[in-house]
Amino acid sequence: MVVDDPCTNPKYLPTVPELIENLGPWSFVLYTAGALNTFVQSLLFLSLLRKILSSATSTNRVSMIWITSLYFVLSLFILTDVFLPRAGDFLWLTIKIYVGITMGHFVDLTVYWHGGETGLLAGAGPDTSFRFRTAPCCCCLCLPTKSRLTKAKVKLMRGSVYQIPYTQSFCLILLISLQMAGYVKYKQVFSLASPSTYITIIITVSFLCGLWGLFMFFNITQQLHLLQSVNYRRKSNLMRVTIAIINFQAMIINVCNRLGWISCMPGMLSATGVAWIIKMVCLLLESLVLGSLTYVLYTDDVKAGEDGEIASAARVESDLTVSTDQSSSV
Repeated sequence: MVVDDPCTNPKYLPTVPELIENLGPWSFVLYTAGALNTFVQSLLFLSLLRKILSSATSTNRVSMIWITSLYFVLSLFILTDVFLPRAGDFLWLTIKIYVGITMGHFVDLTVYWHGGETGLLAGAGPDTSFRFRTAPCCCCLCLPTKSRLTKAKVKLMRGSVYQIPYTQSFCLILLISLQMAGYVKYKQVFSLASPSTYITIIITVSFLCGLWGLFMFFNITQQLHLLQSVNYRRKSNLMRVTIAIINFQAMIINVCNRLGWISCMPGMLSATGVAWIIKMVCLLLESLVLGSLTYVLYTDDVKAGEDGEIASAARVESDLTVSTDQSSSV
């Protein structure tokens, strides 16, 4: 399809030849930046991978590999999106699944640093109450407002995170199947009669449930001031920023485009094409910065993780001793 003036079709995304023709040298700047970002992220990840494989314990090795590989994989998806702009929707549904897997491994690593579920419960203590009806499930009446942490609640929190990649993978396969069968059209307008509407609702609910479980681990750990030896606050904040970028940034830019706040470039790009350029530039800069932060935070984390486990076990033993002494005195 050839478009003389992209401004006449606001939703039009260019092909690679059209992008090169319309943007000229700037298109090569975009491609070069994407390739360099992937190269830098691959070097950072391979350096971390070497340290993890040589020093990390078998218990946390897999989780650390998944977490530290996130920005390398993200850079590959960005590079693919730069060369295949029209495949962006499929690519970002796929990267959300990868982020869901990473969230599950971050939970595993959190529990490991606490010394397992038993260590987490001992660190929380029998008398400490936590608010479970928190964002993004603050209106969920089935959750207790305040309650003690139990093993069943820990398993519920973990399960809510673990379900994300399975639910979203099923929804993605179902969506592609319906599209190939002709029941769902590409870029279809929101309609209650469209199956894609209900699939999107399922994906959103699945993500919000997983986000609740992950944030509960964040809140409990920070409320008790635990895992400071492994820079847990910084790592959890980095994960928060990553989730926000992957799930909300593109949505915000798309909303701005639909409201007409993003203008086209006459003879070069449609408004949707300009929005796509904005997303790519933001993601390239963010992945470079956050990928570098990941390297800094996790580069010495193999030894720090072991120290954190020992410190956690010592805290648990101390808490149990204090509890026993108080019971004896009573």
